[in-house]
Amino acid sequence: MRTDFEMFSGAGNTAVGGIVDQAIDAFDNRGDALRWALNELEVLGQISTYGEATDTAVREAVWDALLAAFPEAVFKSVRA
Repeated sequence: MRTDFEMFSGAGNTAVGGIVDQAIDAFDNRGDALRWALNELEVLGQISTYGEATDTAVREAVWDALLAAFPEAVFKSVRA
């Protein structure tokens, strides 16, 4: 599991990792998990110590973690 979410500190990475873990546990699809996680990043970012929580790099790292946790099914056509 990913531990570096592009935060400026280890504590920040741990906080974002907790958000990702909660999203994975609470939801059964990537879309709902992402929406919830992004909202939580907004809340976390309001704490001055974690202001970078809404940075693009952090959001992309969260997205990557959710992609790994919720892989999409691949369907192949049976037609020739």
